[in-house]
Amino acid sequence: MTWLDIGEMHGRYSEAGAHNEGPTANRGLEWPAILRRSGHFRSKAYWIGLKDWTDESGRHWDYRVTRIGLRVDGYLSDTPAANLIYTPVETKLIARFEDTEVVVDGSPSFDKIAIVNEVDPQLPADRVLYQRYRSLLGIETERWIYAYANEIHDDYHIIRRRMVNTGNTDADPDIELEGQSLHDVLFYNAYRWRGREQAAWHGSGAQVWGKFSMVDIVGDGNEAYPVDFTAVYLWYGFDWSAFDWEAGIDYLGSPMLSQRGREAPGDTIGRLAGMSMQGRVILHADESTTDRTYNPANQPITLGWIDNDEPLNNPGQSEEAYYELGILTRENPAFREGGSSRLYPHYADRIVPSGEFWERVGDAAQGKAGGHSPSIAYGPYQMAFRDTINIVEAEGAAGLSYKAATDIGVAYKASGFDNELRIPFDANGDGIINDVPWNYDVYKNGSEIQTKNQWVLTARDSMFQFMYRARDVWRASDGMTQYPIVEPPRPPRRFEVTSHPGNIELEWQSMSEAPDPEAWEVYRTGEYVDNLPYELIASLPGSSRSYIDVDVFRGRDYYYFIQAVGSPNPEDDLALNGTPGGLPLRSGRYFTQTYNPASLLRVPGNQVSDFRIVPNPINMAADESVRIIIDGDRTRGQVEFLDIPGQCTISIYTEIGELVKRIEHTNGSGNAEWDLLTASRQPVVSGIYIVHVLDNDLGEVDVKKLVVVR
Repeated sequence: MTWLDIGEMHGRYSEAGAHNEGPTANRGLEWPAILRRSGHFRSKAYWIGLKDWTDESGRHWDYRVTRIGLRVDGYLSDTPAANLIYTPVETKLIARFEDTEVVVDGSPSFDKIAIVNEVDPQLPADRVLYQRYRSLLGIETERWIYAYANEIHDDYHIIRRRMVNTGNTDADPDIELEGQSLHDVLFYNAYRWRGREQAAWHGSGAQVWGKFSMVDIVGDGNEAYPVDFTAVYLWYGFDWSAFDWEAGIDYLGSPMLSQRGREAPGDTIGRLAGMSMQGRVILHADESTTDRTYNPANQPITLGWIDNDEPLNNPGQSEEAYYELGILTRENPAFREGGSSRLYPHYADRIVPSGEFWERVGDAAQGKAGGHSPSIAYGPYQMAFRDTINIVEAEGAAGLSYKAATDIGVAYKASGFDNELRIPFDANGDGIINDVPWNYDVYKNGSEIQTKNQWVLTARDSMFQFMYRARDVWRASDGMTQYPIVEPPRPPRRFEVTSHPGNIELEWQSMSEAPDPEAWEVYRTGEYVDNLPYELIASLPGSSRSYIDVDVFRGRDYYYFIQAVGSPNPEDDLALNGTPGGLPLRSGRYFTQTYNPASLLRVPGNQVSDFRIVPNPINMAADESVRIIIDGDRTRGQVEFLDIPGQCTISIYTEIGELVKRIEHTNGSGNAEWDLLTASRQPVVSGIYIVHVLDNDLGEVDVKKLVVVR
């Protein structure tokens, strides 16, 4: 798995194009990424189906479908596990400019592993993840995933795929199916999304695996829509099992009212954790291998959803069933008279036929424990040897701002959970509350006085906005051959945060050949990395390279990020050649976000004889507070040396004078730790140890005894 994590939406991508449900598959589609448990993802399916095919052993198949996900692991069931249905060939992460090194107190600070393999200044995006993988059918898929640091375009990724009939079924360069022609080829994906994970735990909890998901579709030709593109999307719908009938609490939007252990302590003020939607918009699909135009009336062939517990999501079904009932859906007109492979009415409309999704009607799960996933299939294509098919989509998440989710949720809680209360909020920030009729049937509903549930559903406007922007970027990029938007200023090449006894020091270095920005802005939060909002604590000239934070207190943890601020831009509501309102852009916060805490260090002692050992004696069997868990279940102890000189050498000896451990203390603080391991990383035994402290500045020495009991 490889992360793209430079924007507000962080995505994780498998080297084989999809991944089935499992303990490691749950992270992904994180928005807003700074919040813990912000993922909207569980698993993803990638199937390729075709008819009338002969494999390399000469066996003929009337139908053949190769599958990863939603509950299929990508291995052939009748062969050794090494025989992959999809074989990863190549993965590399390419950057438009050097990555930023972030260091906190001498240690690298990062949240996700995303190692840049290559730098290309001509890249049409700020980051591109390139992947190539092959299927057992002899179809090779190339995938380019584009991400932008521009804050107006950082909540989606554009995903471009090219499928080639190479005849190569595995990792080696040999062509096993030379000259093959493929018939009625279908490319299918299902997306087991869910409401934000944090939101799920504040309802019944079953949304963690996707129960109560509401799936909706626009642009399928079945009715008039408030937008002119084709997309599938999902939100966490009404959960009757979570309704508090006695208190009248409606959990749509997941107001955070109790501590569930998956949020910052004390975050129980009613903030709406389920204030987002996620979706996928179609930007292009070839009509055929010889016609590269995109006709939304014909492609994709299916738009629908699938029950996550459906047998077709598991092994053991026939190839024909996977093709005709899975990819083409059980409502395929070949199997149901009058049916359609573009399912209609949509799932959400079947639950709430009125379309008033904010009302407490209908069970979003429809009795299905695992919920439902949107699905899309393209084709059928006829592919001669070496023929290609191109498909482009964008995926992302968006919704209410943190402030909106907080203010609206707090007002709902303060009202005593009045589900009919119309709550005012200045959504566009113009200082005026627009009291116009609520109308969910339009894009960008203008009402700024709505019920809590209505506010939750306006997340759709934000999601549609990223879909429009992704479409405009795709068109402006000319097929991703050029950088299509205004580029924000570059972040620092290195950002270092260092804790001291009296302050926390921030230092940074600029990118190679990057001009100074108009300014630097320093942001900080305390206690937890996802405490929001971060506070702007300094605005500095563009020539600055350091900042000393003195407004800090001992015993608290602090997290930072720094942004370069550019000049005002031309006004452009499309956010291509400028920005809405001409506002300046900032470098992406996630280049410099710190994930390790910085905190004030203890002031050094006045003289070396002041130093103390705590606890002393240390009884590992009796005092749980001094034990540290390592390797899952083994433990070791820890003692602290307090009030030591800021620059000193601490030497620990046995009673007979054997050196056990030497610690060079150089950070200027008045404390250091010892994990009760020897220099060779072995636990010390019970006994009396001699601690020798040398003040490296004054040359003074003091000695004390430490008793260890195991």
